[in-house]
Amino acid sequence: MISFSRITSALAFLALTVFGSAIVKAAPSLDEIGERLTTNLPGIAVSSLTETQLPGLFELVSDGRIYYIDEAAEFLIDGSLIRLTDRRNITDERLGGIHMGLIDDIDEKNMLIYEPEAPATRSITVFTDISCGYCRRLHAEIDTLLDEGVRVRYLLFPRAGLGSQGHKDLESVWCAADPLEAMTNAKSGGKVVPKSCANPIEEHVALAERLGLRGTPLIYTDSGEKIPGYREAAALASMVNGSEPLTR
Repeated sequence: MISFSRITSALAFLALTVFGSAIVKAAPSLDEIGERLTTNLPGIAVSSLTETQLPGLFELVSDGRIYYIDEAAEFLIDGSLIRLTDRRNITDERLGGIHMGLIDDIDEKNMLIYEPEAPATRSITVFTDISCGYCRRLHAEIDTLLDEGVRVRYLLFPRAGLGSQGHKDLESVWCAADPLEAMTNAKSGGKVVPKSCANPIEEHVALAERLGLRGTPLIYTDSGEKIPGYREAAALASMVNGSEPLTR
């Protein structure tokens, strides 16, 4: 006959076994996952490592890009995470904010900025080139943005590459006595008067490459939305003024 004390002891042993197993199988910490990642992928620059909405999947930010890894850091996914219930591209939404953080590391004195007449706090940031047709089209509508209280911040990206004529023309615009007027003149087909001086174009190009720019214009709203290509100025103004800016 089995005694009550033996049953109690057996149950206690079973409980310890179960809880012991649970402890062994406890989810690893982010630090532990980070250590596994650097072991499996030496030299990777980890800007952040966070949990996602999907159990067991972690968001890795490295050099301005987003990847996903499992908790064992055995698999790395390079692609978009899309929530099917509302078709939201979670990756793109996160990227916009990350990219705006990198953009804001550039001092505004190293941008060409068109300001509304009244003081304004809302803005768009545009990677632009003089010869780009859609860049010219957007610039032709710049008054619409300014009238709606949206600042336009230009970063300069010569599509033909550093050292090209496009690069020299952008440098000439930057170095002009009135760079804003010179940019408007250049984008309307006017003559670019050659000028040379210290300029931030190489810094802008390096940033564009980090952000994965594929063509101009590349537009970022101050709410963190990334817009590759042209968008009508009125629509841009509506998007900006109908959103909340990112907080830093």
